Amino acid sequence: MAYRFEEIEVGQAAELAHTISEADVAAFAALTGDNNPLHVDAAFARRTPFQTPVAHGMLSASFLSTLIGTVLPGGGALWSSQTLEFHAPARVGDTLRVRAVVKQKSPATRSIVLDVEITNQHGRRLVSGESIVKVLEVREEGAMPEQTRPPVVVTGAGGGIGAAVARKLAAEGHAVVRNYHGTIEATEGDARVLAVQADITNAEEVARLFATAREAFGPVGAVVHCAGLGSALRRFDELDWAQFARQIDVHVKGAMLCARAALPMMLELQYGALVFLGSIAAEDVPPPQQADYVVAKAALAALARSLAVEYGPQGIRVNVVAPGMTNTGMIAALPEKARLLAKMQAPLRRLGEPEDIAEVVAFLLGPGGRHLTGQTLRVCGGAVMG
Repeated sequence: MAYRFEEIEVGQAAELAHTISEADVAAFAALTGDNNPLHVDAAFARRTPFQTPVAHGMLSASFLSTLIGTVLPGGGALWSSQTLEFHAPARVGDTLRVRAVVKQKSPATRSIVLDVEITNQHGRRLVSGESIVKVLEVREEGAMPEQTRPPVVVTGAGGGIGAAVARKLAAEGHAVVRNYHGTIEATEGDARVLAVQADITNAEEVARLFATAREAFGPVGAVVHCAGLGSALRRFDELDWAQFARQIDVHVKGAMLCARAALPMMLELQYGALVFLGSIAAEDVPPPQQADYVVAKAALAALARSLAVEYGPQGIRVNVVAPGMTNTGMIAALPEKARLLAKMQAPLRRLGEPEDIAEVVAFLLGPGGRHLTGQTLRVCGGAVMG
C-alpha cells in the first residue's frame, strides 16, 4: 500500500496491531546485541519491580517503522526524524496498537508530520512522539523523464543570447516559445517554435505567456531566463533607486514570475529545469560603474540557489549560466578598448559568442545535466576561475 503525497490529508489516521512474542524479543536481542537481562532473563527480571521480562522499548517503537513503511504513507516513505517518550514497558503477550495521525504536511519538501502513539490491549499508553516522514516521488519503472525534451520558454529571445538559445534548443528537439519584449529576429518557420511578445516584469503578461505555451505544446518543462538589461556605466553617485529597481525587475522579478508560472506544470510533470542567465560580473571582483547590474545578477544567482534547495526534492533543477563579455548588441555601446581588454584578459583570448552560451544551456537541459542543480557555470573563456 502507498499513498501519493497529494492524497494525504491533515487529520488522516492509520493504525496496526501486533502481539509481542518471545521470538520477537529473542530476534531483536540477536539483531541488536542488546542482551540486557531485564529483557531476556526471567530470573533476573523477578528481582526487579517488573517481576517478568519486559520487551525492549525500541522493539515496540520499531512498529512505527512498520506503520510508516506499509500503511501511512506506505511504500516510498523515508522516515527522517523521530521524537519518542517511553511511558510504560510492553511484555511478551501484549498486543500493541500502533496509531499515527497526520499533523502537518509540507508540499515544498514533500514531508508530513505524524503524531504517533503505541498503547497495549488495556489502552495504556506505552510510547508517544512525533515522526517526520518524506514521501518520495517514485517514477514508473523504465521512465526516464530527464532524457525527454520538454517544451521550453526562453525569455529575452528576440535576439542575442536568447535567440541563440532558442535556435539551439529547437535543433535539439524541444518545442520552444521565444518570448520577446520589443523586436525579434526572424524565425525559420519551424512549427515547433512559437514567438510570443510579453513583458516578463508584468504578472498578467507572464501568465498569458505560459498559458499560450501550454496551449501550444503542453506543460512547460523548462525555462531559460535570458531577458536582461545592459549597464549604462554610471558611477554609484550618479545612480538612483529607479535604475537599481529596473535592473532587479527584469532580472530577478522576471525570473521569479516565470518560475512561479512554470513550477505548477513542472510539478505536474514530476521534473523540470530552470536556467537563469547570470554574469561573471557578479563573481569575484565586479567591474566598476555597474553597481545596478552587478547587484541584480548577484540576487538572481541567490534566487536560483534558493529554488534549487526548495524544489530539488521534486526533481526540479535550477542553475545559472554566467557568461563573460559576449558579442551581442548589449556591448555595442562599450568602448573598443574595453572589449579588447576583456579579450586579452581571458586565457582563451576571445570574447564569447551567443552560441557558446547556448551550448551550455542545452547541456543543462539534456541528460548530461541531470545531476546538476544550484550551480553557476561560468562561460567566460577562463576570465574567472576557481
